[in-house]
Amino acid sequence: MILLYVPIESEVSLLELSRTARSMGKPIAFPRCNTETETMEFYTLLPEARLSPGAYHIPEPPADAPVCVPDEHALCILPGLSFDVFGNRLGYGKGYYDKYLESFPGVTMGVLYASTMLKRVPTDEHDRPVHCLVTEHGLILPEKDETRPPQPKKKAQKKKKLRMSPDGLLPKVGGFLKKCGTYLLALARDARSQGEDGVRALHMPQGLVLVTFLMLLFSRGVEAKFLDRGNEYIGVILLQILIFLLPAILYCKLRGTRFIDRIRISPIRPTHIPLVLLVLVLMITGGMLTSIITGGIESLTGKFTLYNTFTSRTGTPIDVVYSILAYAVLPAIGEELIYRSILCTEYEKYGVGVSVSVSALCFAMLHFSFEHFFTYLFLGVLLAAAMYATHSFLAPLLLHLFYNVFCLFGQPYLSTFYVHAGSNEIFVFCLIVIFLLTAAFTVGEARKIYHVYAISNADSSYTVSVPLKEYPKRVLYALFTPVFAAALLLFLILAIVNLF
Repeated sequence: MILLYVPIESEVSLLELSRTARSMGKPIAFPRCNTETETMEFYTLLPEARLSPGAYHIPEPPADAPVCVPDEHALCILPGLSFDVFGNRLGYGKGYYDKYLESFPGVTMGVLYASTMLKRVPTDEHDRPVHCLVTEHGLILPEKDETRPPQPKKKAQKKKKLRMSPDGLLPKVGGFLKKCGTYLLALARDARSQGEDGVRALHMPQGLVLVTFLMLLFSRGVEAKFLDRGNEYIGVILLQILIFLLPAILYCKLRGTRFIDRIRISPIRPTHIPLVLLVLVLMITGGMLTSIITGGIESLTGKFTLYNTFTSRTGTPIDVVYSILAYAVLPAIGEELIYRSILCTEYEKYGVGVSVSVSALCFAMLHFSFEHFFTYLFLGVLLAAAMYATHSFLAPLLLHLFYNVFCLFGQPYLSTFYVHAGSNEIFVFCLIVIFLLTAAFTVGEARKIYHVYAISNADSSYTVSVPLKEYPKRVLYALFTPVFAAALLLFLILAIVNLF
């Protein structure tokens, strides 16, 4: 990743470098300044995006550009009025770069004309020299400034052991809970104040989720009328179209053709089929194990229920066809289009981990069940991971379809097997062994796919690199809206109702 600048006045222009780096597949980021706090943040400039005038009339990335999270391999190229032989920079006095570089983990480089280099630049304690300089004559490694005092190193604090005496434990637990509450409140305040200078909550995709929740709530009243008339399947099919397909199509239409091009409606490569098959086995075994953990082994018995509203029934051959269409095909198309293709595309600019987490969370809430919440959360993570691994929306669609078919027709036979096996422990042990072996093979197959991506330099500009510890904050930032709060409240109400 390369962090660049837009040149002003006599600064060296490196805009041609940004085009060259893009052709090599390297992500490019430019700064955006906050004049109120006199701080700045870098944002990744996507291939189709353009810079536009911002603070101080300097061109900046657009408002919807993904925030740049650099690592130790990032290169930040700094502008300046001049640099000295020690790598110290003479800026414009606002201190934007000095504040940003305090937490920058990568390599810094100053760029200047050789004629403008000074012997010494006035420095303060917060000024940080660059790692290297570049002029029209080549690369220069800064000299060591012996007159500048070394930066003090932070002493590592020894961890205190927690004493288990009642008198000492309770205050520590109370203090820990207080810190957790303070942390959550700080996250909430940060999320409310992020605005244009950080991860912004998205209202449109959450509105789409809320619409599907409300439509499902409405369908509960309609379901009884359809069942009374004996045309259950037709009713379920029509409701699937109204609840998922029409809102998804309207949403994509409103977002425009550029958004449609990003939602990964592309065929699956033949080399990705083994991964898809392995993930399917992982979904079946893992889904059954999570169901056993949360609801007991008895939860595997019974008929297939959709959203805790529609219950399948099989009988005649025409019933089988209608069941597959109403309970397998249409749910797979509608749910994957919204909860994988659209949601992941909207949130992936904050990091793939954020998009996977948000889509899986909303997918789990869709089924309005505390008992099956973690099962659907697990399945949502696998479906999103399969989509990113194959770069195709059809992978989670097919996985969802065959998983539903298994729940309709395969799980009853499996239930009969463990009932007659005489030992629930042996059945669960076999599930765990199959799950672990499949997980190992799935990781190996995914490694092969990403190795091919690395060799072919496949485009990965759809996301940004995010440290693992930043994901909880980013998920909270992305969901901090009244729309999501309404969807969460609706989920809690219906899940509680379903308990009775």
